[in-house]
Amino acid sequence: MVKFLKVIAYILIGGVVIVGALLLWFDRSKDIDFTVYHPDAWVTCNGKINKDSVEYVQLTKWLQLNNSNWQNYVATASPGYFYKSDDITIHVYKHGVVVNYYDGQNWSQVQKSVDTKEIHGICKSS
Repeated sequence: MVKFLKVIAYILIGGVVIVGALLLWFDRSKDIDFTVYHPDAWVTCNGKINKDSVEYVQLTKWLQLNNSNWQNYVATASPGYFYKSDDITIHVYKHGVVVNYYDGQNWSQVQKSVDTKEIHGICKSS
């Protein structure tokens, strides 16, 4: 009986260690090189913006300043203001951003709580 309890204890300890390691791995901070995903034009809920537009320049600067400390995010992003291209979608909210991006093999989703006044817009109804 004692051997059985030791085996159960080892299994439980091993399970806790594995779950803890997975949680730490999932909760790690990510840095994203947004220049890899930057298209010639972004699609927004208000139409396309090109490299010569003020909004495009503001988004580019914002992404350069906010390329670090992103957290994994598993919830589905709710509708909001967005910037979209083939390999990346940026959902912008008043106090945070959710990014879905394709790294060539997999889609990933990350979020960051940050001030977005420079890039947050309102989707106009048509």
